[in-house]
Amino acid sequence: MDIFHIDRTYRNIRRYRQIVSVFIKYGFGGLLEQLNLDYYLALGKSLLTFQRIKRDDLIRFSKAERLRLALEELGPTFIKLGQLLSTRPDLVPNDILLELRKLQDNVSGFSYIEAKAQVESSLELQLDEAFAEFSKIPVAAASISQVHKAKLHNGCEVAVKVQRPDIEEVIATDIDIMFTLAGLAAKHISELEPYQPALLVREFAKNIRLELDFHVEGRNIDRFAQNFAKDATVHIPAVYWERSSHRVLTLEWIDGVKIDELQIQTGVEFDPAVLAAQGADFILRQILEFGLFHGDPHPGNLFVLPANVIAPIDFGLVGRLDDELATALLDLILAILKKDVQGLIRVLSKIGVVEEEKIDLRELRGDLFDLMDRYTEVSLKNIQLKSLSRDFIRVISYHQIRFLPDFMLLLRVLITVEATARQLDPEFDFFTHSAPLVEKLAKKRFSAEYLQKIVTGQLRELASLVEIIPGTTRDILKKLSRGHLRFEFEHLGLELFSRNLDRIANRLSFTMVISAIIIASSLIMSADNGFKVLGYPLLGIIGYVLAGGLGTWLAIAILRSGKM
Repeated sequence: MDIFHIDRTYRNIRRYRQIVSVFIKYGFGGLLEQLNLDYYLALGKSLLTFQRIKRDDLIRFSKAERLRLALEELGPTFIKLGQLLSTRPDLVPNDILLELRKLQDNVSGFSYIEAKAQVESSLELQLDEAFAEFSKIPVAAASISQVHKAKLHNGCEVAVKVQRPDIEEVIATDIDIMFTLAGLAAKHISELEPYQPALLVREFAKNIRLELDFHVEGRNIDRFAQNFAKDATVHIPAVYWERSSHRVLTLEWIDGVKIDELQIQTGVEFDPAVLAAQGADFILRQILEFGLFHGDPHPGNLFVLPANVIAPIDFGLVGRLDDELATALLDLILAILKKDVQGLIRVLSKIGVVEEEKIDLRELRGDLFDLMDRYTEVSLKNIQLKSLSRDFIRVISYHQIRFLPDFMLLLRVLITVEATARQLDPEFDFFTHSAPLVEKLAKKRFSAEYLQKIVTGQLRELASLVEIIPGTTRDILKKLSRGHLRFEFEHLGLELFSRNLDRIANRLSFTMVISAIIIASSLIMSADNGFKVLGYPLLGIIGYVLAGGLGTWLAIAILRSGKM
């Protein structure tokens, strides 16, 4: 084992201790015990004595609130994980979902000296060489980075996004631990196995590592700028690549008004109805036309410039919609409008994981019919996407259908945009407004170019299948003829039962030994033979003392385990 691996293992152990103590502090010790973290659990219980008052104060909080508080205390990686889970209503109960959406990664900024050192090491330039001016106080701070206002030597005002020092090391350690905990969760908690915790952590790790690379965000911004270059209603900030790096991103300074602060601004005229329509168009074009969409378009990330121009910021999280997912999305909309339940079930198999052997298809059809009947006679203007999606997610979650991550992110983006648009214009009708773009996409499906692309792809898949069938069939028949064909299966969730059974057996055996010593000592006392002390046989006295000591040790062990 090399020194770097030893150092990382030591860091992981220290972080394990902190994570365990925080979760126990907020009342999740039982969950940790199910994960078979006995060593860390015992340590966490000892640390908990110093947090007794704080824990007593938490009684007034719900389980969902305690989870949010725990994630916030554990820092940026766990906050980001909570924010990711807040986009998965198909996996997370609604009460926890609402709390996770309150997670904020606004933290105190790091010092100007650290920011200066980060900029200079990343750009390989002195700060005064890179920028003519650089504010010592950040204008915004988050868990991964903070933003400073600066000015280039040519006079352009810019926003410099500086990554927090050592944040990559912290996140790497936390991700290692998350993978371990996810594996333990799938192994020891059978109820979590269908949700594939390891895949969730893998998705999270991929997203946060992309977010740590500011080159990725810069390229995303350039792609958005190219996509909306001819749209006068949208302004994408320019990227100054000569002053950007892996850990520093320099962007055009957006001197606008946040879209949720328009009402408190004076002296500037904005049309809320126009902004609502243009904002919806901006998101819908990203989804339906370009297949690349802003993953976090909340009002704080949308600025408004004069003439009702929308200027988005923070492109660290983006979603992608390939042709297959875009087609499935359109099929989903059409199936709902046509009340085609069978078509809807087919779409669910594309955008979600449907295990038909675990699903009662007749019950699923009935639930989907009930859902669509509930909205059949309702005017589109009176239907809110949030309520419709909530009812839809409730049905698919009941039937244990899981959506693909990109689709769930897309759904949350649409809900956020509709809520913002209705906040600007209460009369805004999202469904009617989006109809022309949906119709445009539907017509595109029947173009000769699109059909040719579909046929070519299917032929390529068929050719690949034909190529592998003979060899695979030959291997199976060869193993079958030799009696070497084997099937592997694994019992899940039995380790905890086996461990507890061993503990019970050991305690029973120990109790029987103590009982035997007591009986033997009593017989020696009755015989009244051998060397005596104070008139009693010495061996009998030794037996009683030994039995008493062993019995006391067993009682202490049972009390320390917390199980009587």
